[in-house]
Amino acid sequence: MRRIGTLSLFLIRDLFRSLAGLVPPAAGLTFYGIAFEYGMDQPQFITVAGVALGAICFLTVLLLTGRANRASFYPFVARLRSRSELLAALVVSSLAITAVIALLITEAALLRNQLTLSFPSVLWIAPTWLALWLFMAALALPLSSLVSRDGSNMVGYVLVTIVLVANDRRSFLEQHRLGWLDRVVTIILWPLSTLLAQASAGVHDRSYFLALVSTVAYALILLGVTAALFEHKDLLWSE
Repeated sequence: MRRIGTLSLFLIRDLFRSLAGLVPPAAGLTFYGIAFEYGMDQPQFITVAGVALGAICFLTVLLLTGRANRASFYPFVARLRSRSELLAALVVSSLAITAVIALLITEAALLRNQLTLSFPSVLWIAPTWLALWLFMAALALPLSSLVSRDGSNMVGYVLVTIVLVANDRRSFLEQHRLGWLDRVVTIILWPLSTLLAQASAGVHDRSYFLALVSTVAYALILLGVTAALFEHKDLLWSE
């Protein structure tokens, strides 16, 4: 854990020493300026801000992996006991950066009376967002050039695009007798949609906890796939 923490700090410092480090704060500032123009209540905050910050977490992982996918960084990887430690550090770094941006956005909105929160239900935001961000970070890793082997990240982008498009065009699928695809997409996205819906509604029953556990399980599966792809990748002669 100590090596992962040290490597996470190094990754964060390396990112913010480059122009790429401006991207996550700029994305957070842009979201704040657009989303809080007319204020936001707690249910909207949980859903809208949670998804937006999850996207920032996704983007941050891609930026961090881009910095790590350099020949000058490979000696650090060689000194690790396992390459999985680098993947863990990438996830920890992205979660830390996203959390700081979330705190700054929340504090600014509260100070300017643009956000209404109620206690103690607001405390449920933390586990909800953390599970969502963990999933987004785990999803970004196999889609990065650092981990991909033989263009596997392109296949991942295609699959993600299919799921998103199918979710957006459900009526089209039903009209063209592709209801089975709609049902498959619904099952795949059930943990994420249920997690956000239950949290924004202030309901924390069995369905919420099942969705929370399922979202974390999704992340762990993705991390396992990522570790398997990355463990034996030839970093010296990259594709």
